[in-house]
Amino acid sequence: MKIVFNTSQPYAACSSFYIGAFKKLKQIDFFKTNFESYDVALFMTYDYRVIQPVREKYPNLKIGIIDPRSKAVAESTEHCDFIIIDSIEMEDYWRSSNKPIFKYVEYPNIPYYDKKHQDKEIITIGYHGNLIHLDCMSQNVTPALESLGQNYNLELLVMYNGSSPTGKENWYPKNVKVRHVPWSMENYISQLALSDIGIVPNNLTHSNEAKNLIKTKNNFNYNDDDYLVRFKMPSNPGRFVVFGKLGIPVVADFYPSALQYLKGDIGFVAHSPAGWQHCLEQLIVSSNKRQTMGNSLQQLVRNKFDFEIQNRKFLSFLKGI
Repeated sequence: MKIVFNTSQPYAACSSFYIGAFKKLKQIDFFKTNFESYDVALFMTYDYRVIQPVREKYPNLKIGIIDPRSKAVAESTEHCDFIIIDSIEMEDYWRSSNKPIFKYVEYPNIPYYDKKHQDKEIITIGYHGNLIHLDCMSQNVTPALESLGQNYNLELLVMYNGSSPTGKENWYPKNVKVRHVPWSMENYISQLALSDIGIVPNNLTHSNEAKNLIKTKNNFNYNDDDYLVRFKMPSNPGRFVVFGKLGIPVVADFYPSALQYLKGDIGFVAHSPAGWQHCLEQLIVSSNKRQTMGNSLQQLVRNKFDFEIQNRKFLSFLKGI
């Protein structure tokens, strides 16, 4: 079986993560446009418009689209043979395509890190991702950090692309030291790995007025203590998998991928400020708990998300179609 991978945006984060993962497959070539000699062609979501012309020119080629991140891609899935997604969130959405689906969790191709947790005077809490999730954590994670900052010496390390924070951002905890680290592959190991605890804020804010939209003469049994959770369809395990590779325990928002995997001593999930505070505090006060949960999360990654394991399953999936 010969496979070719193409994308017009190889330096986009998602593309680079999949490239790093698939490079371990001896059956795959990259950035070849003569499809005559290939059995399978893979295209990133950014290139969905080329799929129909390729299908028309190469009717016997098996075509897969990777990480369809928008409903705009739906029309192109009609010309695919299969879809590669990375989460239960995406899987549920793209079941509407009636195409075979393979789940492949992508993340930066960084080495496993043998983290030794110790009692420390300053506890570093790490974040990596984009500014959207930082902005949205202002309603639950930030209040928890500010409350904990009254009793513990904390540092918040935030790794993202863009300018350093000014301190006026809504997410910026007022009594916690914040250190900005520019995103880079090198900084996963040289900077993020220094964290003692990882946070994965994921859910998006929504107006409380949305609750009132469903308050119709109590027909829907509305209560003020109901939970409303909003998350993106492309939500996935990738950000807590990175902490797992680094041996760092995590607290994550309530969202399906987190609830699916972060169970028992593998990780914590929280939604309210009080919930976040409780989970973070358990890890702040105990280096033993940090070690146990960091080790458990890393073992999950080794057993479930290691690229070698996912690649073997992917080849088996391709043979099946």
